[in-house]
Amino acid sequence: MADILHRIEIKAAPDKVYEAVATQQGLASWWTPQADAPDEVGSVAKFRFGDGTHGPDFEVTDLSPDQRVAWRCVGGVEDWVDTDVTFDIRPTPDGSVVLFGHKGWKQAGEFYMHCNSKWGFFLGTSLKDYVETGKGRPAPEDPDL
Repeated sequence: MADILHRIEIKAAPDKVYEAVATQQGLASWWTPQADAPDEVGSVAKFRFGDGTHGPDFEVTDLSPDQRVAWRCVGGVEDWVDTDVTFDIRPTPDGSVVLFGHKGWKQAGEFYMHCNSKWGFFLGTSLKDYVETGKGRPAPEDPDL
């Protein structure tokens, strides 16, 4: 099993970061505008990219306000199915830190490496910019990596 892990410092309070990773408006502003993301545990959030025909479906497994968002992939992207995505939010003197995990990959192949690079951009640039300035770079504004 392989995991993708990232740590991102954001100059904003945990409630602002939580809103960005837990709500449809937030997720659409930094990841993909094609987000259907109900903010209720047990619901299924669907994210689409490109022409709208591909992307992951996640069961929302945890919504702990200002602290944690967790999803389990239940469909859409074969290599992602049965993986877990977590956003753990911690307060810092300057704002917040996000400890991100995309865990349980069956193998660390080329697609895993591609996704690791994309998560790095979406979290370290797009999410950070969205929370700090109000303007993210959701798909398709992300670079080819």
